[in-house]
Amino acid sequence: MESNIRSILLLALGMAAIRQSLCLTKPTSVKLEDNGYTGVVFAIHYDEPECDELIEELKEMIINASFHLYEATKHRAYFKEVTILIPDTWEDKDEYQSPRNATFDGADVIIASGNPQYSQGPNLPSAPYTNHYEGCGKRAVYIHFTSQFLLSDEVERHYGEKGRILVHEWGHYRWGLFDEYPDPSGMNQFYYSISNEQWEPTRCTRGIDGENVIFDSTTKQFRNCTGNPLDGYEDGCINLPSLAQPDSVTASLMSHYANIKEIVDFCDDDNHNDEAPNKHNRLCDGRSAWNVMRDHEDFRDNNNPPREIDDVTPRFILARTKKMRYVLVLDSSASMGTNDRIEKLSTASRNFILKIAREGSYVGIVDFDYIATIVSGLTIIDSEDTRAELARRIPTTASWGTCIGYGLQRAIEILSADGQSPAGGKVILVTDGQDACHNTTRIAGMQLINAGVVIHTVTISQAADEELLNLAILSGGKAYHQSDEVDSTGLRDAFIEVGVADMKERDRRIEIFKESSYFSPGESRDHFLFIDETVGNKTAFEFSYIQESASPAISVTVVSPFALYDDRSASYSVNTEFKFVSVNIETAQAGLWKFTVQNMLTTTLLVISNVYTHPSQHGVDPIIATSELSGVKTDLGNGEYLIAYAEVRQGFFPLIRADVRAIIVAPTGSFHAIHLSDSGSDPDETKDDGIYSGVYTAYTGVGYYAIGLQVSSNENTRVLDGGNTSLPYSCTLPSVDPVELLKGNIPTIGGVPILIPGMPLPELLGSPAPYFTRVVSGGSSQVTETPANWKPGDDIFAPSRIFDLLVASTSYDNGTVTLAFTAPGDDLNSGHASYYVIRMSSSPADLQNNYNSTPHIDKTDIRYGDPSSPGNAGVRERFVLSVNVPSGQHVASYAFAIHAVDDVGNEGKMSNLVQATLRRYIPSPPPVTEGVKSEAQKTPTPATARSSASPRTDALSTDEGPAPTMKERISESAINGSRALSTTLPVIVVFLTIFVVIFLFIRRALRRGKSELANDEDIVGKFDGIHDNTAFDASVP
Repeated sequence: MESNIRSILLLALGMAAIRQSLCLTKPTSVKLEDNGYTGVVFAIHYDEPECDELIEELKEMIINASFHLYEATKHRAYFKEVTILIPDTWEDKDEYQSPRNATFDGADVIIASGNPQYSQGPNLPSAPYTNHYEGCGKRAVYIHFTSQFLLSDEVERHYGEKGRILVHEWGHYRWGLFDEYPDPSGMNQFYYSISNEQWEPTRCTRGIDGENVIFDSTTKQFRNCTGNPLDGYEDGCINLPSLAQPDSVTASLMSHYANIKEIVDFCDDDNHNDEAPNKHNRLCDGRSAWNVMRDHEDFRDNNNPPREIDDVTPRFILARTKKMRYVLVLDSSASMGTNDRIEKLSTASRNFILKIAREGSYVGIVDFDYIATIVSGLTIIDSEDTRAELARRIPTTASWGTCIGYGLQRAIEILSADGQSPAGGKVILVTDGQDACHNTTRIAGMQLINAGVVIHTVTISQAADEELLNLAILSGGKAYHQSDEVDSTGLRDAFIEVGVADMKERDRRIEIFKESSYFSPGESRDHFLFIDETVGNKTAFEFSYIQESASPAISVTVVSPFALYDDRSASYSVNTEFKFVSVNIETAQAGLWKFTVQNMLTTTLLVISNVYTHPSQHGVDPIIATSELSGVKTDLGNGEYLIAYAEVRQGFFPLIRADVRAIIVAPTGSFHAIHLSDSGSDPDETKDDGIYSGVYTAYTGVGYYAIGLQVSSNENTRVLDGGNTSLPYSCTLPSVDPVELLKGNIPTIGGVPILIPGMPLPELLGSPAPYFTRVVSGGSSQVTETPANWKPGDDIFAPSRIFDLLVASTSYDNGTVTLAFTAPGDDLNSGHASYYVIRMSSSPADLQNNYNSTPHIDKTDIRYGDPSSPGNAGVRERFVLSVNVPSGQHVASYAFAIHAVDDVGNEGKMSNLVQATLRRYIPSPPPVTEGVKSEAQKTPTPATARSSASPRTDALSTDEGPAPTMKERISESAINGSRALSTTLPVIVVFLTIFVVIFLFIRRALRRGKSELANDEDIVGKFDGIHDNTAFDASVP
């Protein structure tokens, strides 16, 4: 009795934790209790060669990280227990334990082959990075290390202690922090600080010492930049932190490099640089790292207060993946006899046993209604006969009430039979009814969870007990939903997803087509699909039906690019006992395929169609699509909304610019499609990283919403597979001594130079992707509450927050600022907003803290763009604004933010804040004369003012920025040329040159005077065509 009460209390505590931490449907077992993290999983990929040294390196890194984490969190957290998951491709050892619910797909940190997007140079190890789907304060998907990085001593010399790197990445992964250093693309290396009235490097904290250097593309070396804090610095200048810092500098671990020993803390409100234009400030509204961390469940409400702990060394569990053990817990209560539910359950369960359960795995079956029966104990899948015998034991009739707990109790018995541990077992629980024995279910569920069993749940009908979701969440399982609508495939999806989970990708079944639909008597229907060259092995066209028939109920014909398959072909198979027809092709050619299905009966027939395949060959990674949801539960009543995410990749190479759609089945049975975007606008965090996201808004009320995804390529889809790619993402950066760099010593790893910030990046190209299609389940999410007095169709969603606002260009002479951003929608990112509100202030802090009371920009000050006519969601918007440049002032700086309003007055949140600085002149690089190149590099020349009458547009080095006109380039070239010539030619030649420049300038100024507005519109017109590399206007990337 005492243990039962304890189980109920534990489940109640678990429910509280769920309410606090609902996020991605990707499971995690990580908990922070009594200051110690447990349930942390490091998983080694199956393709990694067996290497004991790798395990020892992992242990050493984690031990080191635990110490640094304890110090960085001010004695609030350390790694207490860590599981290292060994792949089954490595030899088994006595010391390897059961993995319990640890899997590679669910791991917190993975060790796998590299992603070239995060490499600091050709053939160099990929730097560690964190794969992030959601925004500020939200858990990420995983941290990615490579074995090459972990095993290289050279890498640690340039990147710093691996344990410190892990703490940096843990900040990304666990607490949803972002980098506080400049983006690797080189944007926003400096900004004008209004509070200090000088130019500052992008850093946190401000006290970090560094050297201002620039890469000379001619000499392929670094030199000091020209310029100063008052005038700014020449284009392309970066600030590299010194390896030795003042003792007063201790933060921030999210800002700089792991081999700077003095930096040991996360920044807090008292030392955070909220002006710096970095990704963390953009996505976290200028909040410090600790400000975000204190809102996380780890530390919220003073959870895990500081505690003195003598030894923070973690305990390690070495676990190796074992043979899969599945227990099907199937509801055969009376309500399952309606709407063909028991028939759909039988068909999907049999398909799992006959076609999906992998060879060598074990399957057990429990049939429950108000009582529960073990239909089959764990049986090894070793032959077609065994599969058929198990399939015959699936329940086919329905009666009595529903007690889920009894079914779970029988599952424990099966997994514990013959004294074996249930840990690592997987339960697939399918039910449609309200539970008649809640306490029994809670106790049995908690016993399974405590034993390390994963529970996947499938709800059939909206009446299914919602506590099933809690069991899935707490055990690390996933939730699915099968509606009574004919098009619903939730049952089939669940069995497929569970069956292929944690399979080696080279062995994994890949779905390319699925459909459930009624065929009228005699109806014939054609379908077309494309099989790409990354797949094709063991391809199957499978068709199931639920009506009894002595003869085949359907006829199928499959046409490949080179052959026809029908009932006369050896690959054609009919099974009237289990009611399916299949065409199995050992090797399917790449290209367009056609299949035809005909109902041979005189009655209407439900047909479930699936086409799946396997990777084409070893050594070639298949194109994979995976999916997650923002939560298993969605509390619409408190402003939550459902976000669908999809990651499309080949190996670890992202696929960008694919077509991704989510199909959502609402509780009413209605279907809605949403487009998922990789544009870098809300809710998509990073552009072109192969992670797509979209928001659902067409709610019909409380209940279960089932989600499926369709992915296909087009002529613009690219695989970012290295070579001609750049580094647009956040990753650990190498640290170099700027003093050594100025001596010409660019560091190398294995003789290959490291790509250092400031060096030119290759263009982001990638390789064309083959034409492909994929289908994947997203699982389900339950809407638990709706707003008071809400009814379907009510407009409760404001436009999305704009978080990619940037300053595209400024013009001191014209007194203009050009802003650019991605348009939000009317309802989040759907449709189009009604109007924009743009606000401006001379104080970034005042705008951040008093946004709503800051006056908005008057329409008369908008030279280009119409705030009352927003574009459709996803288009790029541009506005040219007039600002005041005080007479005689060589710098003017303003902060901007924006929000959108919809047609019923719902106002979006304030955008990220950007700062535009208009400069009268930009320091020029020193003159380089033949034969004295090195001296020119070593001695920076003073910045020389550009003539205030010679207009210059200071543009960010992005594809958004307008370039100077050709005449401006000629004029600037003439000025710079005159300076160089003046050192060697007679004075008279210099005067003549200046005269020519003045003449050209006057003629140009007279032409400009005809229409200043036309000139501004011309600036916008050049936006997409020309690039400018003079990047000093501080806007957040």
